[in-house]
Amino acid sequence: MKLTNAKVLITGGSQRIGYETAKMLIERGASVVICSRDETRLQKAGEETGAKMIKADISNEHEVIELIPK
Repeated sequence: MKLTNAKVLITGGSQRIGYETAKMLIERGASVVICSRDETRLQKAGEETGAKMIKADISNEHEVIELIPK
Protein backbone atom coordinates (compact mmCIF):
# COMPACT_ATOMS: atom_id res chain seq x y z
CA MET A 1 0.00 0.00 0.00
CA LYS A 2 1.36 3.42 -0.98
CA LEU A 3 1.01 6.17 1.57
CA THR A 4 2.91 8.96 -0.17
CA ASN A 5 0.31 11.63 0.66
CA ALA A 6 -0.45 10.43 4.19
CA LYS A 7 0.44 12.59 7.19
CA VAL A 8 0.45 10.70 10.48
CA LEU A 9 0.89 11.67 14.13
CA ILE A 10 1.82 8.80 16.44
CA THR A 11 1.65 9.28 20.19
CA GLY A 12 3.98 7.04 22.12
CA GLY A 13 6.08 6.78 18.98
CA SER A 14 9.43 6.37 20.69
CA GLN A 15 9.05 2.69 21.55
CA ARG A 16 7.27 -0.60 20.94
CA ILE A 17 4.11 -0.49 18.79
CA GLY A 18 4.33 3.24 18.11
CA TYR A 19 7.96 2.96 17.01
CA GLU A 20 7.31 -0.01 14.74
CA THR A 21 4.23 1.66 13.25
CA ALA A 22 6.24 4.80 12.49
CA LYS A 23 8.93 2.72 10.79
CA MET A 24 6.40 0.83 8.67
CA LEU A 25 4.51 3.97 7.60
CA ILE A 26 7.72 5.81 6.67
CA GLU A 27 8.88 2.81 4.62
CA ARG A 28 5.59 3.05 2.70
CA GLY A 29 6.02 6.76 2.02
CA ALA A 30 4.02 8.49 4.75
CA SER A 31 5.16 11.65 6.48
CA VAL A 32 5.27 10.74 10.17
CA VAL A 33 5.53 12.77 13.36
CA ILE A 34 6.13 10.90 16.59
CA CYS A 35 5.58 12.34 20.03
CA SER A 36 6.75 11.15 23.41
CA ARG A 37 7.32 12.65 26.83
CA ASP A 38 10.78 11.04 27.07
CA GLU A 39 13.10 13.30 25.11
CA THR A 40 16.02 10.83 25.04
CA ARG A 41 13.94 7.99 23.60
CA LEU A 42 12.19 10.39 21.24
CA GLN A 43 15.48 11.64 19.82
CA LYS A 44 16.79 8.10 19.31
CA ALA A 45 13.56 6.91 17.67
CA GLY A 46 13.46 9.94 15.38
CA GLU A 47 17.04 9.37 14.26
CA GLU A 48 16.45 5.66 13.66
CA THR A 49 13.13 5.97 11.82
CA GLY A 50 13.45 9.32 10.07
CA ALA A 51 10.26 10.59 11.73
CA LYS A 52 9.84 14.19 12.79
CA MET A 53 9.70 14.56 16.57
CA ILE A 54 7.64 16.53 19.07
CA LYS A 55 8.16 16.20 22.81
CA ALA A 56 4.72 16.09 24.39
CA ASP A 57 2.86 14.46 27.26
CA ILE A 58 -0.63 13.60 26.01
CA SER A 59 -1.96 13.45 29.57
CA ASN A 60 -1.48 17.25 29.63
CA GLU A 61 -4.33 18.99 27.77
CA HIS A 62 -2.25 22.07 26.97
CA GLU A 63 0.46 19.96 25.34
CA VAL A 64 -2.13 18.08 23.26
CA ILE A 65 -3.57 21.38 22.01
CA GLU A 66 -0.07 22.47 21.03
CA LEU A 67 0.34 19.33 18.87
CA ILE A 68 -2.36 20.51 16.48
CA PRO A 69 -1.21 23.04 13.85
CA LYS A 70 -3.20 26.23 13.75
